[in-house]
Amino acid sequence: MKFYHSGSGRKFTRICEAIEWNPEEHHMISFVGAGGKTTFIYAMAEELKEMGYRVIITTTTHMAKPEHDFRECPLISALNPGESITVGTDCKNGKIAGPHGTDVKDLLSKADVVLVEADGSRRKPLKVPAAHEPVIPKGTDLLIGVLGYNSVGNTIEEVSHRAKDVAAFLQKETKDIVTVQDMQKISFDRRGLLKDVACPYRIVWNRWRKEEIDVGTGFSILFCEEE
Repeated sequence: MKFYHSGSGRKFTRICEAIEWNPEEHHMISFVGAGGKTTFIYAMAEELKEMGYRVIITTTTHMAKPEHDFRECPLISALNPGESITVGTDCKNGKIAGPHGTDVKDLLSKADVVLVEADGSRRKPLKVPAAHEPVIPKGTDLLIGVLGYNSVGNTIEEVSHRAKDVAAFLQKETKDIVTVQDMQKISFDRRGLLKDVACPYRIVWNRWRKEEIDVGTGFSILFCEEE
């Protein structure tokens, strides 16, 4: 992954550096939004493993069940340095739900870092949260809001999870084209990606096409290049 920071102009090749992850402060990291959360989570887990950290991946909603290193909760013990597992409840349909009978924050007793997929988008790159979303667990000390930049230039109905809700939020029609300004509104509105956020956060626009964008002053965005 390659990142470009809109505020400083700095470039990064590692997620932990790009999001300014601090091992002394950021132990539970929750991911919300759409357009690449799961990929981002597993890529960050690999970086953390390389540095010798113990990492648990889980969800408060649903996510795809990994082919390897999945364990049902509470049948887990403390991890070894450089180890990563996904913890949850097998839904028997290729998906997992959150760990049954276990508070997500209690997983910190088994690992150094817990990465939580706290939102769903059914593989669409754009969304706004419904009334019951996101499901940010207590103890989250860093939030990553993700949207797919590949939404820009396409219609709302083509790229959105619950297109009517997105259109209403943007005061547009579902057949209208998504713009950079629409992405900004969803990213930084307290009814959008920042809904219920009470901790430091980072905004990532995934699948950026490496083009010049005027995001305006006051907006700090990490662009993740399309590969």
